[in-house]
Amino acid sequence: MTPNQQTQFGSTTTNDMREYAGEQADETLQSAKRQLNDVLDGITDRAREYGRYADESVQENPWAAVGIGFGVGVVMGALLMMAARR
Repeated sequence: MTPNQQTQFGSTTTNDMREYAGEQADETLQSAKRQLNDVLDGITDRAREYGRYADESVQENPWAAVGIGFGVGVVMGALLMMAARR
């Protein structure tokens, strides 16, 4: 028997079973792609909303944003200095 020769198992051949498994794999892959795209679309929409909110907040209170940025910079600098001394 050669590898390409079809073998009878019941009413289906091994090639038919491979084709069916391939079709199922394709359907599963397409479903996973659709779900991933839906999730990515949701994440993208959320990121845009958060970006708009941050922009509006900075526009309304620019000095608060500067103060927060300065404070974060000071804290990060202090942590880096402590880590560098060890």
